[in-house]
Amino acid sequence: MWMESGRFGGDMLENGFLSGVFEARVIIPESEFERLGLGDHEHPSSLPACFRWCHMTLGLGGTSWSVTLRDDTAVLICFAKAEDGLAFLARWAVDAAPARHEALAA
Repeated sequence: MWMESGRFGGDMLENGFLSGVFEARVIIPESEFERLGLGDHEHPSSLPACFRWCHMTLGLGGTSWSVTLRDDTAVLICFAKAEDGLAFLARWAVDAAPARHEALAA
């Protein structure tokens, strides 16, 4: 999992509107899907924990963050602010520090 910064989005959609513009994106490769519960590893009627975190921390998706599945090989999570992308990495990357509640439970 890694982050890229720049300008992403702003594409013309089929309905004539422009897609959102984001400052950063985190790329989650297929090798991470099982660990994060993405793709074929998702539980029916359950949003993966990393997306619940985005929703609870950053609000509704679409403006401040957005998810795209890129041809079954990667998930892209775009963030309006680079700081939000870094926060996602700090929480969900393999080598990230455990969440506070997990560290206290150990």
